Amino acid sequence: MSAVIGQTLGTFQIVGKLGQGGMGEVYRARDTRLNRDVALKVLPPAFATDPERLTRFTREAQVLAALNHTNIASIYGMEGSALVMELVQGEDLSDIIARGPMPLTEILPIAKQIGDALEAAHEQGIVHRDMKPGNVKVRADGTVKVLDFGLAKALGLEVTGDGDPMNSPTLAVGATRIGMILGTAAYMAPEQARGKTVDRRADIWAFGVILFEMLTGHRAFEGDDVSITLANVLKDDPDWRRLPSDLPPSISRLLRRCLEKDPRRRLSAIADARLELDEQEAPPAIAPQPAASRRRPFAAWPAAALVAATLLGTAGYVFWPSRSGSASTVSSRLSILPPANEHLYPDSAAVAISPDGTMVAFVVGAVSGAVSGSDSQIWVRPLESVLPRRLEDTEGGQLPFWSADSRRIGFFSHGKLKTIAASGGRAETLADTPGARGGTWNAENVIVFAPDAQGPLYKVSATGGKPEQVTTIDPARKEAAHRFPAFLPDGRHFLYSSLPGKDGKFEIFAGSLDDPSRTDLGALEATPVFAEPGWLMYSRQGVLAALPFDPRALKITGDPVMLDDEPSTVFDPINSFTAAHSVSTSATGSIAYYSAPSINTTATWHDVNGGASSVLKVPPGHYETISISPDGTRAIMSRSTSPSESSLWAVDLLRGGASPLSSGPGRNDVAIWAPDGERVVWAADRDGPQNLFVKNVSDGAPERLLYANDTLFKGPVDWSRDGRWILVSQLDAETSQNIWLLDSSGTTPPTLLIGGRGTDLSGSLSPDGRWIAFTTNDSGRLELYVQAFPTAGRRIQISEQGALGSWWSRDGRQLTFLDDDRNALWRVDVQPGETFAASVPKKLMALPADTIFVDAMPDRQRFVVLTPELSGNGSLTVVQNWHAPARR
Repeated sequence: MSAVIGQTLGTFQIVGKLGQGGMGEVYRARDTRLNRDVALKVLPPAFATDPERLTRFTREAQVLAALNHTNIASIYGMEGSALVMELVQGEDLSDIIARGPMPLTEILPIAKQIGDALEAAHEQGIVHRDMKPGNVKVRADGTVKVLDFGLAKALGLEVTGDGDPMNSPTLAVGATRIGMILGTAAYMAPEQARGKTVDRRADIWAFGVILFEMLTGHRAFEGDDVSITLANVLKDDPDWRRLPSDLPPSISRLLRRCLEKDPRRRLSAIADARLELDEQEAPPAIAPQPAASRRRPFAAWPAAALVAATLLGTAGYVFWPSRSGSASTVSSRLSILPPANEHLYPDSAAVAISPDGTMVAFVVGAVSGAVSGSDSQIWVRPLESVLPRRLEDTEGGQLPFWSADSRRIGFFSHGKLKTIAASGGRAETLADTPGARGGTWNAENVIVFAPDAQGPLYKVSATGGKPEQVTTIDPARKEAAHRFPAFLPDGRHFLYSSLPGKDGKFEIFAGSLDDPSRTDLGALEATPVFAEPGWLMYSRQGVLAALPFDPRALKITGDPVMLDDEPSTVFDPINSFTAAHSVSTSATGSIAYYSAPSINTTATWHDVNGGASSVLKVPPGHYETISISPDGTRAIMSRSTSPSESSLWAVDLLRGGASPLSSGPGRNDVAIWAPDGERVVWAADRDGPQNLFVKNVSDGAPERLLYANDTLFKGPVDWSRDGRWILVSQLDAETSQNIWLLDSSGTTPPTLLIGGRGTDLSGSLSPDGRWIAFTTNDSGRLELYVQAFPTAGRRIQISEQGALGSWWSRDGRQLTFLDDDRNALWRVDVQPGETFAASVPKKLMALPADTIFVDAMPDRQRFVVLTPELSGNGSLTVVQNWHAPARR
């Protein structure tokens, strides 16, 4: 379509032309209906004659229109093939930069507002993809507006450029799948330049390039044309010598973290960049050095051990010095690989370094096996040894922690708190722990532990005895759980987190063995651990942070220092270690954490006859669950960015592709479809406890609260075929996980349907509404049972080797279920009607050993299986002298 000045387009009168770029012509227009000026971005002519592309663009534009933020130029709607946008008056940031380097006092407010805009978009799952100074407007009052959010993806448009890297082509997101490039060359992340699919880290790279340009007045990557500029992005570093000599070290460090060529090492969340900028008004805390007598340099290890580690393919280590050449300021690193043919449990809560810094205990076993506790085990690696060794009698072991003298290890296995000598032997059982969430051990042989996912902390003597409650749940705070205790140096006080959290943070307290009082230390993203000589260490948006702390006064004394380390954690929807420690510390200046090679997920189609067939096309990310619609055309997938943040995405199963569904912060988990296929219900913890929200998937209306109470964890598991009932699995303080029956209107309180001391999960109602299939571990292992509905009767056991979830066939004559190791699907023939009978289970099909989640198509012949997309096995990282100035 060609717009002419003076003509009208719908209710908009064209006033003048504002500009032209790869995404179309832009005009100033008068909205004659609302009496305001707007910007009309007229789409390229190819769109006017391509209904499919226009429909796709309109769908993407609806997603972008949901962005409502002070620093983001708003999208008002569509008029024909033109996009109606907020008219932003002001100067392009590119024009401001062209005048030369900007002072830091001018840069900070602009950079902070750009960061705010990116953070708001990333929280909605929207990536800009074309960040550059030309897409940033600075109004006369100092307000920053970021333009063209997500339009590169929405347009899917390949155009030609004029050879200027500042105005080089913005190409189709679809084209990137076949190796083409998306973005503006001078600001592209290396993965963009290589034609790979991108995520929010591409925006973080561009943010770093813009910040560099504001500071220096020069582009970070120069070039006479697009090809040379792209080559420089891929192979060169910015000329760091151009940076001002008086630039604060934290800003220099921030730039380097934004401009890491490997996206896995790049700053993972723009919120951390914004927080770093916010903290420029306060001087950064500097870490004091530990006494020389307390260091144990890795360089002193025998040379033969280094050679052996190089030659061995498993359980070896890689050694390299820090950027400093001074021995007094060296941070040394050790990478511990998994044993041969084994998998590290992918969570930093499964790693513990001994207090004397000489050994690391860790858990071997995939996430799926660890759920049932059947194949995980504790291993120990002496740091001066090449090989780790498995501790016998630790089957099902999780969450290891050390005694103060580094001689014994505490862990949790099969619902018990146990200890074992680090040298091996038989494990000793100390207490029942049906849903353990961490432990800690002081020099007086007192262990403080969280026995369950809900409730207070307890203490017990490591030599045996009756556990005693040591913290008290405060109903006035709506507390439900205390988790992951960690002793402070005096051995009398301990840190712990209080759940539920809010906005991705948890209240942190210092408790005491001597009295019931406690000290509120504020809210953090994870439970911290103490590190000598005076720091609290925790993960902040995926990056390790050190917070200055006085352990005697129980007081935080400064602002957090961001480190170069990025501990990894994988949230498992069945076995959640929410608020877990991100790192383990020793008294010698060494730390240990888990490093994952990747957290992306692959969704693969499997069928009962031919096994794996094809991959479901969805944007890259770490997906945890999938729920397929009753007609098999759509699905809802939960996508996690951290243990405390996840969102729901609507997926087109026929054509591929996904778009955000949920809009709230925090965790949004496990959507369940209504039988009409138009609504879904899910659990979200945006208000603290997980509550139930419902949304119509076919319109743009936001979700609404369906049901809320103060219970910490609850989630829907099924919706009855008549639409009347929603089954809810709820974590109850006295009786673990139970299944409740909720009226789908949400107007009346739920009633208990299946309860007891065990864990009851995954209820599934038969098509005729007479029977419910569910899993419970009353026998000591999760097994599938069937009983009458709604009036309970005799339980009939279906599975024989463990089960997690089940699906009824449409006629109710077959029941398919997933085993508790997530290694296979099984099927039984059943007799529906007034009575119930089932055949012996038969194995239907094998699943990948690392399966995360499964859901079935309506015909129960095809399944979508989620598996991790890993580029390796992951490793454990040990850092000695972590607070050396060279790492600042």
